[in-house]
Amino acid sequence: MKRLFPLLIFLVGCHYYIPPVVAIPADDSACPAACIHLRDLGCPEGDPLPDGTSCEKFCSETQKAGHDLHPGCIAKIQSCEDQHLCSTK
Repeated sequence: MKRLFPLLIFLVGCHYYIPPVVAIPADDSACPAACIHLRDLGCPEGDPLPDGTSCEKFCSETQKAGHDLHPGCIAKIQSCEDQHLCSTK
């Protein structure tokens, strides 16, 4: 029985293998336009973060990390309240 225990642990461990997640960078070319538009609309999301990071930098870095903020859509919204419409696409 003691010899089967390591084999059992190995088989259980193999069953729970989770493949790594690979982040695919999203296009960040619309970030400047999106941030300017947010500021023009008076949306707080266009303002710098508390640590001083600009909207443009945050957007670009977030996009490159694979988290799509949909800046192309954000650049076309009509009001701050419309931002949620971009995340549902």
